[in-house]
Amino acid sequence: MARLAPEDWLARAQAQARARGGDALADLVLPDRRVEAWKYSRVGALLEEGLLDAPDAGAAVPDVPAIAEGAVRVLIVDGRLRDVPELPEGVTLVKLEAPAATTEARPFVALNAALADEAWRLEVAPNVRLDSILEIVIAQNAEGCACGAHPHLQIEIGQGAQARVVERQIGAACSFTNSVIEVRVGANAQFTHERLGLDGGDARWLTALDVHVDRDGRYGLHQALVGAAFLRNEVTVHLDAPGAHAEVGGASLTRDRAHLDTQMCLEHAAPHCTSNQVFRAIAGEKSRTILNGRIHIHRDAQKTAAELSTKNLLLSPEAEIDAKPELEIYADDVTCAHGATIGQLDERALFYLRSRGVDATLARTMLSFAFLADVVGGFPQPAVSDVARAALEQAFSAPSALES
Repeated sequence: MARLAPEDWLARAQAQARARGGDALADLVLPDRRVEAWKYSRVGALLEEGLLDAPDAGAAVPDVPAIAEGAVRVLIVDGRLRDVPELPEGVTLVKLEAPAATTEARPFVALNAALADEAWRLEVAPNVRLDSILEIVIAQNAEGCACGAHPHLQIEIGQGAQARVVERQIGAACSFTNSVIEVRVGANAQFTHERLGLDGGDARWLTALDVHVDRDGRYGLHQALVGAAFLRNEVTVHLDAPGAHAEVGGASLTRDRAHLDTQMCLEHAAPHCTSNQVFRAIAGEKSRTILNGRIHIHRDAQKTAAELSTKNLLLSPEAEIDAKPELEIYADDVTCAHGATIGQLDERALFYLRSRGVDATLARTMLSFAFLADVVGGFPQPAVSDVARAALEQAFSAPSALES
């Protein structure tokens, strides 16, 4: 697949935007390594021929088993909703006239707003407590045709409501999926958000997730990700009112030449808010994992309590992990902590397992999976944890992923 020059790629994107009746991309500039947040991610993987092409509306829908019995599925293929499910009482799915580009400063969010074919809002009414899981599947077409898809989804959790969403990224073909998800958690509401991106392969995934949490609201994000040709998650959680809380957990594995970039920012904008972040990452062979975890405590955010922990494991001398925790504090009455470690498998533990008759590959698998187990086992839904565990175990089972 030929690669376009950046100026040619921009010209095509701008032409598509003009054809839709707007000039929203006239000033679009692609990020390069001089932009700190893009220091380790090159956009070249997104500039290949065909990755701006419009999807075929008639392309086949992938067959994806349900995450759990009784889950209510919203299926989005190549940026288009394929069916409207029968939703539980108190839940509605509304089609929007156009995406709301709330963060135009980010170039691919602006691209999504300009080129999205559809935009939807999933609403959970105030004080509704859902027993069933809402499953949002964002997928490539089953034929693996290269294209550029721009899903756009808003999720509104009403005051006092409780809901659980499992978001799944499905597809490993060389196609570009540039999604934007905007979440609002109302006062005293609880929202559990579990995200799985376990297909990897040649896919290009770029996701912008923006979350706003109101007074005494609770937001939990739990991720399990396997790197792909290009996979980047930009996550910003805003704690907007007193008593808001965010709990974030992430487990990831990259192998071969896979790329995984997580840009995580907790915006503490109000007093008496709390957050906790725990990440575990493993990189093997010639893969690369990036985690930029930022905690920003605003001037009025007194009595903040925030923690971030990232532990990382290298399985190969040619693998790379770039971990960068950040604290930016403008209040003077806070409790904050962050830490990052990068290491290798314990040779003594490997020797112990080998001395008990465990072969080298299995010994490395056991120790590596144990490293991720506390995060994977912490998924609120056992069915989701089982899916994540099976996918990671399958990745570990390939001997090449475990070379030292």
